[in-house]
Amino acid sequence: MDSDNQLITLMDKAGVPFQLGSRNRDDARSLRDMYDLFTPKKMSQGLPPEGSEARRQWIDCLLQRAENFLAWRDDSVIGHAALLADFSRNDAEFLIFILNSHRGRGVGTELTKTALRRASHLKLGTVWLAVEGHNMRAIGLYKKFGFEFCPGNGWERSMVLRLQAER
Repeated sequence: MDSDNQLITLMDKAGVPFQLGSRNRDDARSLRDMYDLFTPKKMSQGLPPEGSEARRQWIDCLLQRAENFLAWRDDSVIGHAALLADFSRNDAEFLIFILNSHRGRGVGTELTKTALRRASHLKLGTVWLAVEGHNMRAIGLYKKFGFEFCPGNGWERSMVLRLQAER
């Protein structure tokens, strides 16, 4: 899916429809609304930022610098994934956040699939992320797509996926 703001409709595991698409700066208000509802307020690496002004700046930065993918239900954002590409290194950092009420329903899987398809289209060699070691739901999602842990232990772990670019 390219960054043309086109939404597709999918069904979650409960058979409830949601829309998925790549989005832009026009969606800042909708993203702020989602992150205002987000719990726990702080996740890996202190994200999303706790304070409303810091959160607004973080969202604006992502919308300006990243490839963003949103999941919508009833005109509200329920999930957000972003790829922060570094073309000089041929890689991208991957971030994903799903509202608690929509986790475990396949929304994160579809956002991840879309983001990784875009990373491949951009001919990136690797996608990496940071995840807290106790976040087994997220780790399971990442492993399903082939992410592997990087060497090292600790509370926060790095994972990487080596891509084969589209031809």
